Amino acid sequence: MLTRMGAARIEIAQDLEEATRLLVESQFDVAMLDVNVNGRTSMDLAAELKQRGVPVLFATGYELKSKSIPADDTIPYITKPYSADRLEAALMSTLSSTTEPPRKAAPKRV
Repeated sequence: MLTRMGAARIEIAQDLEEATRLLVESQFDVAMLDVNVNGRTSMDLAAELKQRGVPVLFATGYELKSKSIPADDTIPYITKPYSADRLEAALMSTLSSTTEPPRKAAPKRV
C-alpha cells in the first residue's frame, strides 16, 4: 500500500532493536509503528522519534484509548484492519500536523 501511495523508501524492522538501529542510521519523513512488537510496546521508540522531529503514526490492532496500552495521546493511530484510503488519510494527517522548522527569509532587494 505504501509503495502505491508513492513512498520512495520503506524500512521494515522485525523487532525494536532493529528499529532502534534504523533510527540511528537513517532519516525518516514519517514512522509508522505497531504498538506491540513481539510482546513489547514501541512507546519508547515513538517518544525518541518524536524528540527527533519525526512524525509518528501507530498502526495497531489495539484500542489505544483502553487502559491496557499506555498510549501517548499526541500520536495519532489507525486500527487494523485498515484500507489504503484510511491509511493514506492517517499518514497525510500525521504529516500535516507536524510543525515545519522555521525557514530563513529570502533576502530583500533594495
